[in-house]
Amino acid sequence: MWLSVSCLSAQKVFTQQELESVFNPVLVENAQALLRFEPIEINAGVLSEDDKPQVYTFTCTNVSKKRIVVTRISTTCGCTDAHIDHAVMNPGDKAVVSVTYNPFGQPGKLFTKAFVYTDISEKQPVAALSIVGKVTPSSALWKDYKYAMGNLRIRTKTVSFGAVSTGMHRVEKIACANAGNEVLRIGAVKGFLPEFIRLSTEPEVLEPGQEGYLILELDGGKIPGAKGKKQFNVLLDGISARPSDRTIKINVEIK
Repeated sequence: MWLSVSCLSAQKVFTQQELESVFNPVLVENAQALLRFEPIEINAGVLSEDDKPQVYTFTCTNVSKKRIVVTRISTTCGCTDAHIDHAVMNPGDKAVVSVTYNPFGQPGKLFTKAFVYTDISEKQPVAALSIVGKVTPSSALWKDYKYAMGNLRIRTKTVSFGAVSTGMHRVEKIACANAGNEVLRIGAVKGFLPEFIRLSTEPEVLEPGQEGYLILELDGGKIPGAKGKKQFNVLLDGISARPSDRTIKINVEIK
């Protein structure tokens, strides 16, 4: 496989092997017999784009019988920076590599590496340190959604169908979004939804960070005989919040 990268008027062609050597270089031979790192990988869990830069530390020990100098540490992302507190290590010496990760602008899967190079080889690192996890979108993305119902964000908690009569069919939508880390399947608690109104979501399942709609359909053929202005409270199901925080008010005038 061949890939080309343009740079101004010049063009260089990189093989897949050359790209791998940059983004996933092979470690120097017998790397673990030189510097031992604990841990090799850190699970950062779930971060938010709104979080401040996070610092993760890796401890290394010179387990060889010779002096080793850490010459540089490269990272796979501009969102990550790394440094070591003691670059020159005699046999038995310990040092700490600090890796700073900035989650801003990095929503999605977190996977970044720091490669530690020494005076043993400038081309092959002695260790590949990893940070894994997940970054959720900034809360600023949901600023247009005024109300929070657990991880569900919606723009309004009141729906008005206006004046309706037998045989009419109307649909109202409420824009919503999933601001959490798990999928949402929204429904209505039985007994809190009039039989002439149906609640659904579009899409049926809201993935983390996904926007959609709560859809309320009014079936005029099922409207009861009593006329006048009515208000119903619909208690949503599928979200973790107090009943008062996950209630939608429906206004309708039956004629």
